[in-house]
Amino acid sequence: MSMSEDTKMEETKGSSSNKGRIAWRIGVAACLILMAAAVILRLFKPEEAIETTPLSTVSVTHPERQDISIETSLVGTVMPDNIYYVIPKAAGEIREIYVSQGDQVAEGDPICRIDNNAQVDSAKITLDSAKVQRDTAELAAETARTNLERMNTLYGTGDISKQSWESAKSGYDQAQAALDAAKLQVEAAQLAYDLQVEYSTVTAPVSGTVESTNMELNAMASQSSQVCVISGAGGQKVQFSVTDRLLSGIAVGDTIRIEKQGQSYDGVVTLVESMPSSSTGLYSVEAALDESSGLVTGSGVKVYFTSEDTKDALTIPTDAVYYDGGLTYAYTLSYNDENVTEEGTLVSSENRVGTVHKVQIETGLSDGSVTEVLSGISKEDTIIDSWTAQLYEGALVQVLPEASNEGGAETESGEASK
Repeated sequence: MSMSEDTKMEETKGSSSNKGRIAWRIGVAACLILMAAAVILRLFKPEEAIETTPLSTVSVTHPERQDISIETSLVGTVMPDNIYYVIPKAAGEIREIYVSQGDQVAEGDPICRIDNNAQVDSAKITLDSAKVQRDTAELAAETARTNLERMNTLYGTGDISKQSWESAKSGYDQAQAALDAAKLQVEAAQLAYDLQVEYSTVTAPVSGTVESTNMELNAMASQSSQVCVISGAGGQKVQFSVTDRLLSGIAVGDTIRIEKQGQSYDGVVTLVESMPSSSTGLYSVEAALDESSGLVTGSGVKVYFTSEDTKDALTIPTDAVYYDGGLTYAYTLSYNDENVTEEGTLVSSENRVGTVHKVQIETGLSDGSVTEVLSGISKEDTIIDSWTAQLYEGALVQVLPEASNEGGAETESGEASK
């Protein structure tokens, strides 16, 4: 190999060695740069935010003592306070009608005339027969009286025995008794006849208003059907019916309220039937109305009365009463004095933290707004009166200031309403 070739080979080897050292240095520098960048990124990387949620917000109240009453509403009918059903005392064909619905009548005014000639004629025959029997009895009594006077004279002179005189005296007494009986029969027959004549004209039993009529010319009237209804002068009453459950809640003397077309009237219970109707099973009640009410007879009205009540009851809002598994509960709250909460929860600065307790209670009367509590809580307890899905035993909640409860709370979002 020539000198020049050796020289070229050495130069080539030196060049390759320099290139390797340069590449190694570049790689080391790149690693150092990456390590420095990682350190810088770690030093200046922001801390990860901790996820937070607000505690559910509730409002609270305290049990109160107050009276509770339940008002029941029923439907009643306005009726005259005094009402008379006019029924003929004799059967027959109606020949004349003297009144119509709405007419004012005075006691004794004619209502209608009934053809009861058959009854009148029969009564007349009985009267005539009784008079004949009376006349016959008068003749017999006169004869017996004459005979007794004659016997008295003979007995006084001793011409007849005492037995004969007593026989004459007995005959006179019997004849006189028969005459008295015949006179009574005439009086009875006369009365029957007069009544039949009187019955032919039906008259008003009282002064008042003809509320309704049930008469037609030439129709038959009987002693079992009314020809008209008359309301006597005076006030009005309301008739309604109650069930046996409501019967104990109403009594004579109670005040009730009547409503008709937005107007309100007062009434006083005057009658409570102790036996139910055989057709409806309900108990009839009547209440007197003020004479100035002006309500239309027969119109329907709303009747309101207090069916149940209790005095000085311990009450909580009805919305604070819950039911689960056939039992009744309320949620009470105890405040956490340190306002300690779980990590990741938020509480508004004006609110307090409390722990929920599920308490079984026994309830009594409820008017829809408040409910009587018989056992389970006391007047000193704090009652949760708003709902949230986080109501369960031991749950932490934030409580609105009690003076601001009227504003309510948005329990799902956990923020107090403004």
